[in-house]
Amino acid sequence: AIGAGSNRGFLFDPTMLGFVLEKMVVERGVQVLLHTTVTGVSVADGRVESVQLFGKSGPMRASARVFIDATGDGDVCALAGLDMLHGDEETGKNQPVSLRYIVGGVDLDAFRAFLRAHGAQVSDGPFSGATTRGDGRTWPLDPVMDAAVAAGDLSQDDPVYWQFFTVPGRSDCIAFNCPEFFDLHDADSAENQTYVQLAGKQAILRQLLFYRKYFRGFEHSYIASVSSIVGVRESRRAVTDYVITAEDLLGHRKFDDAICQSNYPVDVHGRKLHCKEIEKKNPDGLPYYEVPMRALIVRDVKNLMVAGRNLGAEFVAQSSIRIIPTCRAMGEAAGIGAAMACREPSVNLHALDGAAVRAAMHRLGAPFAQDVA
Repeated sequence: AIGAGSNRGFLFDPTMLGFVLEKMVVERGVQVLLHTTVTGVSVADGRVESVQLFGKSGPMRASARVFIDATGDGDVCALAGLDMLHGDEETGKNQPVSLRYIVGGVDLDAFRAFLRAHGAQVSDGPFSGATTRGDGRTWPLDPVMDAAVAAGDLSQDDPVYWQFFTVPGRSDCIAFNCPEFFDLHDADSAENQTYVQLAGKQAILRQLLFYRKYFRGFEHSYIASVSSIVGVRESRRAVTDYVITAEDLLGHRKFDDAICQSNYPVDVHGRKLHCKEIEKKNPDGLPYYEVPMRALIVRDVKNLMVAGRNLGAEFVAQSSIRIIPTCRAMGEAAGIGAAMACREPSVNLHALDGAAVRAAMHRLGAPFAQDVA
C-alpha cells in the first residue's frame, strides 16, 4: 500500500518491509525484544522449559509453553544439545555466503538503455540481471566484466556470481545480491561472519568504482546501504519428525500435512553452481513439491518448532526451500501451529494436525494450488 512492493511481494524494499512488519506485530500485541540474543536453553523431561537471553538489560530468562526457533542457524536447537544437520552430507561444507548492498543515485533509464545496447532483454518496468559463471551460461555484460578483471578493476571472483534487482519505491536504486565468498564453508562461525562483514565492504567499494567507470547511469552513484548481517544460505538444520529429501523435491512429493508449496529450483551456490529446475516426475503431474508440517517439528522434544532455513531438510533440498517466500509460509504455519497446540491441556507438537494448520492458513487467505477442506 505504501508503494514499497511489487509482483505480489516478490520484490520489495527491505527497509520499508521492516517498517511494515514491525508495525503489524506491535499492533497485534506482540512483545518485541531487540538487542537480545539466546545464550542457553533449559531442557527437562523432553521439553524446552526456558531460554536464557542476554541483552542491554543484562541476563534474562524466558519461559513458554511452545518455542519456535527462527534464528536461521538453529541456535536454540544447538544450545539445547539436540542432534543437528550441517552442510553437505558428503563434505560438511555450508553454501557460500554473501553481503548484500543497495546503490543509490542511479539513472535507471540510462542504465536500462546501456543494458539494451549490450544485447540484454530489459523491461520498461522493474528489471534485473545476473552473471553466474559456474553454471556455464553467458550474459551480455560478460565482456564488460572480463575487461574490468583484465584491467584490475574487478577481482576474478566478482563476476562469478553477480546479481542485481531494481527496488520498488526507489526510483534511483539498484540492489545487489553479492559479493559472494566461495572459500568460507562454516556459515555459523563468528570469525567467518566477521571476515565477510569487513572484506565484503571492501569488495562492495571495488564494485561501486567499477560501476562508475564502466556502466552508464552510475556516474553519480553511491552506497545507499549495506546489509547489517551476512547473507547466509545454509548452516545448521534441525532434525525434525520428517526430514525433506532431494527426492521429495524432484519427485514433486505431496503431503497430507503440507503447509507450503514451491517449485523453486535446486540452487546450490559455489564457483560451480548446481542449479536444476524442478522436473515433472510425479504421478499427479502437478509441477511443485510441498513442505510438510512435520519438517518444522523438532524430533526430540515436545514443544519446539523451527521455521525458516533451519528446517529439517537435506542439503540439496534445503537449497530450494530456503528462499524468503517459503520461509514466510513456514513462519505463518509455525505460529498457527503453536497457537493450536497451546489450546490443549498438555502441549505435544508431535500430535499436531498439520492439515488443520493448512486449513487455517487457507481461511486466512494463503493461496494454495488446490483448495483445502
